[in-house]
Amino acid sequence: MNKTSILGRILFFTFLPIFLFANVNLSLDKVAVLQGEAVVMTITASGDNIKFPQLRTVEGNKVLGTSTSSSIRIINGSMTRTKSISYQFIPKYTFNIPIFSVYIDGEEFRTEEIKLKVVKPTSSKQGDKFQLELKFDKTKAYVGEDIIVSMIFKYKVGLPVISLALEDFEIKHFVIKELEVHDAYEENSFIIVKKDYVVFPQLAGEYNIEKQLVNVKTRQEKTNQLIWEKVFSNEEKIEVLALPNGVNIQGDFKISASVDKSTTKANQPVNLTLKINGYGNIDDIEEFKLDMDNEVVYSTKPQIQARIQRGKYSGVFTQKHSIIADSDFTIPEISFKYFDINTKTVKTIKTKEIKVKVKGVAKEAPSIQTANQKQEVKTIQLPPKIIIEKEDSYIKYLFGGVGIILGLLLSYFITSRKTKKEVIKPLEVKIKKSKNDKELYSILLPYSYNSAITEILNLLEDNIYNNKNNKITKKEILQIVDEWELV
Repeated sequence: MNKTSILGRILFFTFLPIFLFANVNLSLDKVAVLQGEAVVMTITASGDNIKFPQLRTVEGNKVLGTSTSSSIRIINGSMTRTKSISYQFIPKYTFNIPIFSVYIDGEEFRTEEIKLKVVKPTSSKQGDKFQLELKFDKTKAYVGEDIIVSMIFKYKVGLPVISLALEDFEIKHFVIKELEVHDAYEENSFIIVKKDYVVFPQLAGEYNIEKQLVNVKTRQEKTNQLIWEKVFSNEEKIEVLALPNGVNIQGDFKISASVDKSTTKANQPVNLTLKINGYGNIDDIEEFKLDMDNEVVYSTKPQIQARIQRGKYSGVFTQKHSIIADSDFTIPEISFKYFDINTKTVKTIKTKEIKVKVKGVAKEAPSIQTANQKQEVKTIQLPPKIIIEKEDSYIKYLFGGVGIILGLLLSYFITSRKTKKEVIKPLEVKIKKSKNDKELYSILLPYSYNSAITEILNLLEDNIYNNKNNKITKKEILQIVDEWELV
């Protein structure tokens, strides 16, 4: 083998990577980014038939979106097609962008490896012109316990701040409720803007709450140009403690149950209102079901009214039940178990039994006497028996004829009455006689199996319990009763 041949091979393998990379190029819009900032990676290739890599992640970082572009260049009569594809992602750490394969006209080409540096942002501090503070009312809590979080942004009076863009506040395994943005106010030569959240941890463990970011839009004094500046908050660590087994509600609560009446008529509803009030994760309380075997029970969905009161998440849980029975009954005690945040113990609170008297109860059936019981003999006086010793034959025929005539007249009268007068259903009579929404609700409640009646009941319920003013006409209800042949 001569020296020329050896030299040719060395040059070939030396410049092989250059040839392989000649038609593809990988670039980043920035090679160093702040943590949480997005990066755009672009691969560009020239050729007729180009196949780019289909990427869902870049080194474990999810691709948020892609875009493509293409162009054609003609130089000295030679046409070149160039295509680009861009991938956007948010890098979590520093790493090297790996080598990707791109196929041009069936031939494989590879991109170069590029280092991407992720820089941890610096928290704003006292004395900075812009300051962002992340403040928690507690850093140790139980699962489900409310934590009040405040995002406080400050900037010096006189700075030309145009607008603020606060990124969404998110913590994995926490339920977050946005409360309010307070009106900006001035304090110690700073303008202060405050936004509050209440968060509920869902899993026990230790959590590192990362720096939060606010983008500040300002105007430069010299150039009058609008620019954006990034301001980062402090970090915080939260310890979440597990609740005892079998308990998922914590706080401090009271329970009560009341009925709208303790005496009712047979098959007329008694309305029970169950309330739980206090502070804690009241939104997680599940609906209650009454365990009553001999009565018909209709239950509504619970309603929860919650707010921040004295720095705690508090509220009232309300659920209504309608009970229909044909005899006296007792509403059993209702129990509610939770973790008492004050005593650090599991606590069970209960309502009291409520007895309800039902009027119009069916009379007791007569007792059956057994052979062992002493029998009492009673004398019953029968009416005197009338005996006709003799009857004339003409009288018998006379009475028979009169009976036939009366029967025909009575039959004609009944038939004509039926054709002239429409049969009125008992339910229609009750509806027409009802005086208010509450009476109408009680009358229609047994027919809640009908979807049309259910809609009417919901409107009536809003009027009765939520002070709504839904207009419901008896004519409309009577049409439903007639259409569905309700009795």
